[in-house]
Amino acid sequence: MNGTSTFLCGAPIIQRSTMQKIVALLVREAELIAATTMAQDMIFVKRLLKSINLRVELLMILEGNNKLAVDLINNYSVVCRTHHMETRQYYLRELKEQGVISVKWKAGTENSSDLYTKNLARKEFEKHARAYVGHDTCMEP
Repeated sequence: MNGTSTFLCGAPIIQRSTMQKIVALLVREAELIAATTMAQDMIFVKRLLKSINLRVELLMILEGNNKLAVDLINNYSVVCRTHHMETRQYYLRELKEQGVISVKWKAGTENSSDLYTKNLARKEFEKHARAYVGHDTCMEP
């Protein structure tokens, strides 16, 4: 299961929660699959905005909560078996080197996409839900 969210100027515009169509052998591979999907969504939004003659500021920031996957994309030296993941890894690296995206690590506890992939306690659920619905008095206990 992977969940991604695309934000434009702080407003959520694409949310996705899906079962992966590819079997991942490692957690970092699953994270690379999710990151690739996220990058494709970001490129789609960029092209959509350009098609209606809006200016798009680059770098778009892709945040992931798996440190090893982020390091692989950023081309840091990582000792592990990743030969079977290289296509996705290189696609994301190319986008990074072209100045289209910037890949940053974000702690899982701060990642609002956890809302789509995990059963969260009420406190965490409300914290992440605010990223999508803002502050709502109906959500107060």
